[in-house]
Amino acid sequence: MFEVAAGASVLAQVRAHEFDSRPVEAGDQRVEAIKALDRLVRQAQAEQTVQVVELHRERSTMMSLGDGDPGLSVAGDVGMARNIGPGTAGNQLATGLGLARLPQVFALFRAGVIPESVARAVVRETDALDPSDLVIADAEIAPLLPGLTTIRAGRAAAKVVIELDAEAARERATKKRADARVLMRSDPDGVAELWVRGPAEKIVAAYQALDAWAVGLRSTGDPRTPHGQVMVDTLVERVTGLESADHIDVEIQLVMDAATALTGGNTAVELAGHGPIAPAVADDFIASARNASVRRLLTDPIDGTLAVRETRRRRYQGPQRGHLKTRDQYCRQPGCECGIREYDHLHQ
Repeated sequence: MFEVAAGASVLAQVRAHEFDSRPVEAGDQRVEAIKALDRLVRQAQAEQTVQVVELHRERSTMMSLGDGDPGLSVAGDVGMARNIGPGTAGNQLATGLGLARLPQVFALFRAGVIPESVARAVVRETDALDPSDLVIADAEIAPLLPGLTTIRAGRAAAKVVIELDAEAARERATKKRADARVLMRSDPDGVAELWVRGPAEKIVAAYQALDAWAVGLRSTGDPRTPHGQVMVDTLVERVTGLESADHIDVEIQLVMDAATALTGGNTAVELAGHGPIAPAVADDFIASARNASVRRLLTDPIDGTLAVRETRRRRYQGPQRGHLKTRDQYCRQPGCECGIREYDHLHQ
């Protein structure tokens, strides 16, 4: 239905199409529309990449040696034009320059046959090849790509690259395997990612050990779900040496205005090294931590900037904490039978 539509008219045709009133038939038509629109998106992304490459070519001609880096210039302009960071814009330029050396792969991208992620994966795998080998790789890889996912396309390209020059592949692997690192990235809502890069056999062995341990615990009735939660807890326990992953020592930094400090509220809580989290999530951290500290940071009520940071933090631990827990057992608020969660208030 939409297959014969030129790229520029696909969007208009989909919007104007009268979909069948029967659910099954309409569903088939909508799937065709989705496929056509996906092809249009790929073609638009490819054309945008062409424009980025051409901009780089023109800028390189204009900027003589010593006048600056045309790549940085293009990345800056593209970043502002697309409202993205210069790093992301630079990645698009690098992908475009790589595709310019792989005309058959680029042709598939421009025709909408493969998505941008597949084109990027192929460029990444072939980046280190000599120009003479690139011609061969382009011819061998392109026919394999239609229908492949990004991961499978990358693996197919890697296989071709290794077979073209196994010794060069070995040298690249030696250098990359030495570039081991561990990074952390914060995600919203009290979640973070631990990213590990290292020799493949070590990372695979670590993953398989965590997976096998989690399977064993679940088979013996461990109630934690999902499977990944057991793996994460096990990783934390083995790295930190803690008996339980729930017993992490934390310092909760409460960032709030004066009104919230005095009357309570929903001001976000800053977890040191991570970022803002919901107050209720902070309560859970404090309740489960083996040693929990609280430090208040007061903000200016006008512009929200940090005004005061407490020089001391509050924490009850050791014999004093144990004494309070044994003495009271429950919240001291009249009528409340909740277990003790906080130990550092003058009145409970």
